[in-house]
Amino acid sequence: MTPGVGLNTWHKIGSLSRELKPYNEYVKRGWKVRILTFDRGPIPKLPEGITVVRFPNRRLLWFLPIVCGKLGRWADLIKTNQSMGSWYYTLAAKMWKKPVLLRCGYVHGEYLEAVGGRSLKSVAYQFLELVAFRSADYCQVPTKELSAWVQKRYGVNPSNINIVPNFVNTDIFQPLNGVEKIKKAIISVGRLEPVKRFDLLIGAAAKMPGASLTIVGAGSQKPRLKQMAKELNVSIDLPGNIANEKLPELLSSHEIFVMTSAWEGHPKALIEAMACGLPAVVSENTGTAGISENGVNCLLAKPDMEDIKNKVTLLFNDRALYEDISRNARKFACDNYSFEKIMLKEFSFLGKNEGFTFDSE
Repeated sequence: MTPGVGLNTWHKIGSLSRELKPYNEYVKRGWKVRILTFDRGPIPKLPEGITVVRFPNRRLLWFLPIVCGKLGRWADLIKTNQSMGSWYYTLAAKMWKKPVLLRCGYVHGEYLEAVGGRSLKSVAYQFLELVAFRSADYCQVPTKELSAWVQKRYGVNPSNINIVPNFVNTDIFQPLNGVEKIKKAIISVGRLEPVKRFDLLIGAAAKMPGASLTIVGAGSQKPRLKQMAKELNVSIDLPGNIANEKLPELLSSHEIFVMTSAWEGHPKALIEAMACGLPAVVSENTGTAGISENGVNCLLAKPDMEDIKNKVTLLFNDRALYEDISRNARKFACDNYSFEKIMLKEFSFLGKNEGFTFDSE
């Protein structure tokens, strides 16, 4: 796991079942899975075939190959959950002489540079991440844009990179019958941090009489956003983090999803909304380049309150367009990001490169 993160972290933010789903698939296909976790308290109940190895402190990770020598002898493959801190695990894998798959849902070094520029902090971090990517036997990134970035900036051989998007459980995230939609209700999902630009969404909502707004997530900007909504007389709900399996019903009770981020690695929240058939208004950024098709599965908007308001209002008023985008969004999510298709990409890549045998059902 990402250094310092534990299974209880996933449980607390409501994503435990989603995060464990790929590892359940490994077990189903005959693997045994051990998760290195930084939990200090009780461990949540885990599915059969998945066990944990507790690590005492992230500051001791340089000594991982020694502290967890038995784990190295037991494992056939080391897999990272994210790129952040991945150098600890690639180093350990090399010392254990085991293959390592550097998997990430986004590339943290790219995020630091995109959001904060080429600072001393980002350059120092990127050096460590570069070492990790170059040391990995296999690298797994979610988009072709991030693959190109890793090749250019970190000098990784393209043959060592597999593009595996973040999955969506399209059996859970689907249009739900019987859920009454709240008229003119807008929803967004994401960390309450400046990069998400939720102030633009609140400002746009203030220009739409009768509109209400729900923003799911936690973060440092919650007091500021709450105060802004109060000053602009916007009806807003900030429920914090919600368990992933409860999100489909909440999404389905709203009319439109809006994403105003300045940056996205590979936006799961957007794809989950699409899978629920929820029309989306999306501000353009590199992370949505291969996902958002303007006028087909979403509407693209400039990072401007007025343009966001105009696009949302268009969806409110044009029912034919609303239904077309809803239908296309659901089909797009199922065709490209269903759990079964994404996991098949991962197992196919591993089997081809390491000779592992998998059930390709």
